[in-house]
Amino acid sequence: MKQLVWIISLLTLIQFFSEIAGAEESSGGSSRPWLLSRGSAAREAKRFNLYDWLEQKNRNQVMDMWLSLNTPSPYEFMLGINMNQYSLDDHTNPVTKHKAFEGELSAYATLVGLTGEYQNNVEEQFKDTTGMFNLRLFGQTLQGTHLTVHYGLRTRTDSVGVYRLNQQFAAGTLQLYLTKFFGIYGNYRQFVPITESNYGDTKGNISTTGLFIDFASLRIMGSYFKENQNSIKNGVESKFNREGSKIALQLYF
Repeated sequence: MKQLVWIISLLTLIQFFSEIAGAEESSGGSSRPWLLSRGSAAREAKRFNLYDWLEQKNRNQVMDMWLSLNTPSPYEFMLGINMNQYSLDDHTNPVTKHKAFEGELSAYATLVGLTGEYQNNVEEQFKDTTGMFNLRLFGQTLQGTHLTVHYGLRTRTDSVGVYRLNQQFAAGTLQLYLTKFFGIYGNYRQFVPITESNYGDTKGNISTTGLFIDFASLRIMGSYFKENQNSIKNGVESKFNREGSKIALQLYF
């Protein structure tokens, strides 16, 4: 009889503790709610422990990995090649038609970038080497709507070493997307006046306007450009006006 009473008491005690444990799991409370006051429970919730720290560290690593995979890179690059077809009017000889190719490479880190351009004009027998510093005032990406200002240097030399024009310039570019893949482009460059031994006092400017369409990272652009160069030496003025079109292929990455 005593053994039966002892067994019933033991089963009752086990059931009591089981119900308490179940209530703790369902409420998410402390493991010892009957032993803690409200202040003790609050202190336990704030208590540092190694297990929780490792759990939080693992969660942070997963979040950092997700951000690294989904955050856009701050670096942008553009590689382009242009074919120029234009007419040359020097106001002395008949207007002539010419064709030339030029390449360009731009690299940006967030809002600032550098651009290099090169043109080997075989028909007119001169070479242009251009370097620019770029600052984007409005817009998030190079392949997006933006307003950018530039300052650079263009060096133009002829094939036989008669002249060398080192012309600094200030410029501005406006690119506007009219739809998701189609937009307009404009660029203006104003050269700082210089004095050169062959041409004398020389100044000039270039304006370019065009349309473009994007196919993912590839852009096809057609534009119209006009380049004016005026020089005065010994009271004699000479003018060179180049006017025509450009067809460009540009790759953004």
